[in-house]
Amino acid sequence: MLDIRAICFDLDNTLWDVWPVILRAEQAVIDFLALHYPKAVIGVTIETLRAAREEVARQHPQMQHDFSFLRQQSLREHSLRCGYAEQMALEAFDVFLSARNQVELYEEVPLSLQLLQQRYRLFTASNGNADLSRIGIAHWFERSIAAREVGALKPHPAVFHKVIEATDLQLHEVLYVGDDPLADIEGARQAGMRAVWINRNGEEWPPHLGCHLPV
Repeated sequence: MLDIRAICFDLDNTLWDVWPVILRAEQAVIDFLALHYPKAVIGVTIETLRAAREEVARQHPQMQHDFSFLRQQSLREHSLRCGYAEQMALEAFDVFLSARNQVELYEEVPLSLQLLQQRYRLFTASNGNADLSRIGIAHWFERSIAAREVGALKPHPAVFHKVIEATDLQLHEVLYVGDDPLADIEGARQAGMRAVWINRNGEEWPPHLGCHLPV
């Protein structure tokens, strides 16, 4: 690893457990709507809101890399169906984002980032819409790349290439750390980075991705 000069991290399920966060954020949206826009929650559950968002993704395949757009658009369409102005969607999305950025870092993350920052340049690249400034960890990273800024989702190589754009780094000098075998590990490798799989749940490496070799 002597030639590694930078480490790039995935965010969701790598630095924190995202699914409890998303569940709380989606429930916060429903609670907000029930209080301020009661017609919008008639017959509505977290599952129906998710289904509506998936339908928006099917209708806008060119925007599947932008989770914020998909969620906002599904809320816009929902507001119209319920007879409310678009302001409902804007306010509800703000509620979602506020809760979505209330994450609990895995126990080892703060000290690990502090120590790694002393030796390596640190970056992030994520398909999600977490805001590191709102979370309070932006100061550890030189650059944070979101798929919506690139116009593509991992494992597309453009996401990984964007990490080192306008730097003096080469792709092979960057170690990518993530939890998803395809989006993170194979994506990074195919783009030219080294990669480390964070496997917190003892899962088997997907056989269709071939042999999982060390870094």
